[in-house]
Amino acid sequence: MKFQPKWNWGSGIALLYTAFAVAIVAMVVYSFKQKIDLVTPEYYAEELVYQQQIDKLNRARELEKAIDWNLSGNSLQLIFPPSMDKKEIAGKVTLFKPSDKNADSEYDILSDSLGKQTIDVSSLPGGKYKLQIDWSNRDQTYYQEGVLVLNN
Repeated sequence: MKFQPKWNWGSGIALLYTAFAVAIVAMVVYSFKQKIDLVTPEYYAEELVYQQQIDKLNRARELEKAIDWNLSGNSLQLIFPPSMDKKEIAGKVTLFKPSDKNADSEYDILSDSLGKQTIDVSSLPGGKYKLQIDWSNRDQTYYQEGVLVLNN
């Protein structure tokens, strides 16, 4: 008497292909349910003028001292380089949260006579932010960025 299995190789292969197809469909459904925020809605248009951003980054790196920032409690303090004309500093500070576009914040640069600015971050949700500082002084433009983690 021979032992005969209840299924053959053909059934096993069909079962394997069916399981694979179900797994692929499940991954597609799962990926469509994921929230994906673009860095910016005008991504392609901004990509075309990115050379200007690179030039700003290079000018900021050439400064004898970069912008220092310090997070203390619910305050973010920016300290501009001493070589900057304090009355001529203008621009924007952006706190960009990659995981949630609704948590992004933008502030105008309003430095005091010592070249410092304090920003209240108590209203922002905790998490990782990309600190983006885009400023000008006299006729030159600069850009600097860093990572900031809020524990609110």
